[in-house]
Amino acid sequence: MSERILRELGLSAVAGTDELAARAKSFSPVHLGTQDVRIGTLLDLVHREEGLLPPRTGHLGNWEDIALGRSGPMDFNTAVCGAGHGYPLIYGFTRTEADTEGGDDVYLPGSLVEGGVRRMLPLYTWDGRRFALRDRGRPLFCPLVQTDVDGQLTPLVDVHWQRMVSITGYRFEQWATSLVANAPLLVDMLCALFAQAAAEDNPARLLSELISHAVRLDGEVGRCDLVPDGDGYLLDGHRYPSARALAEAVLLPLRALTEPRWFFSQIATMPPVLPVVSLLLTNVLFALFGDHRPDESGIPAEGPFITHLHWGARAMAGCPPRRSGYFGRRSRVRPMRSITTPLVRDFPEVSPICFVLLPAPVFMLCPPSTSPKDAELLAGLFRSVRAVRPEAAYDTALAQLASLGGLSDYLLGRFRTGSGVPHTGEPREPAVPVEPEGFRDLTFRQASSIVAAFEEVTA
Repeated sequence: MSERILRELGLSAVAGTDELAARAKSFSPVHLGTQDVRIGTLLDLVHREEGLLPPRTGHLGNWEDIALGRSGPMDFNTAVCGAGHGYPLIYGFTRTEADTEGGDDVYLPGSLVEGGVRRMLPLYTWDGRRFALRDRGRPLFCPLVQTDVDGQLTPLVDVHWQRMVSITGYRFEQWATSLVANAPLLVDMLCALFAQAAAEDNPARLLSELISHAVRLDGEVGRCDLVPDGDGYLLDGHRYPSARALAEAVLLPLRALTEPRWFFSQIATMPPVLPVVSLLLTNVLFALFGDHRPDESGIPAEGPFITHLHWGARAMAGCPPRRSGYFGRRSRVRPMRSITTPLVRDFPEVSPICFVLLPAPVFMLCPPSTSPKDAELLAGLFRSVRAVRPEAAYDTALAQLASLGGLSDYLLGRFRTGSGVPHTGEPREPAVPVEPEGFRDLTFRQASSIVAAFEEVTA
């Protein structure tokens, strides 16, 4: 199954399927933004392949205007999830927006946004004795935050989750669910990874690739200091007596997402410092537990290796050749491979992984139905790009955009940095993304090059 998918996409060679099948390679990343795969070919495969539905990892927060197609740059979520090309897999280890940097200023989880109007929520966290009202001086770890709903403290996760699952046509899933559902295997794998890292010459660096942050019960979260201490581990000064104790503590912030009311009822008994799994390890677990086949449980049975298709957004996928995104950096791929290799070696149920990144930002090229002129102008731009060599796509798009007038401010605003869910109090008419003529005939490399050119001219 996995081999056939890669063969149909023409990716067998770049993925190294023979090495994956022989378990000689444990982790193979493929970024479609650098490959000449037609967008239409990929979309047809996704809709044809039974059980396959690539996740589009979004954040906990405000999705109402996203679903209505009026969220500016976030409309690529609308195009992917609303059209059934993927589903929203919600990554909840984010932070509330604050007066200082580091919070989620895109999905604004510390607020409610409706019709372009933002209402900031009161935020409460544990102070050791009770839940106390916090100011917005620093971002707070969303799973450990409560807010006031009709005079009752309610987990922030629940507030957003109830609003999200009420959106018609969107299949929201929690990223943490598959991890908690596979808790025994996850704990065993973490124990093995912790023990291996502790035995190396530079254990602190290797452990940081597994546990990147620590969160205190008051919601303060940051980069952490994790080091071996005899048979145990010191996490920001708090000692876990064994690898298993540390691994089991990893489950607590995850259960704060899947069972938030239970978590808050037990918070007084919990360790003062909790480990937060790294994004590197998270990416491996996305694939390992089959988040691309959301109707199945456990490790997917796909043959000798797993082919994981995943819609990544601007930070993850970037827009080659201008920005590669973090997935395209060797400094990120190396630790993902080093995490997967011992799991493939020591756990028979774990298969090698081919992680195929699908760059969701290409759908920023699909204007809203309320801007038909944009679709006409973009169709002409696409024809020009398709007429040149793939490596000339970026320069061609740049040259065309320099003389192409008439595009709407809304479309151009999608490509400016620092933009998230609009909350200026100026609601737009609901819309659906429209694929301009020729969009599906673009390759992902061509489309990413056009996005890169738009970013350049709007910077």
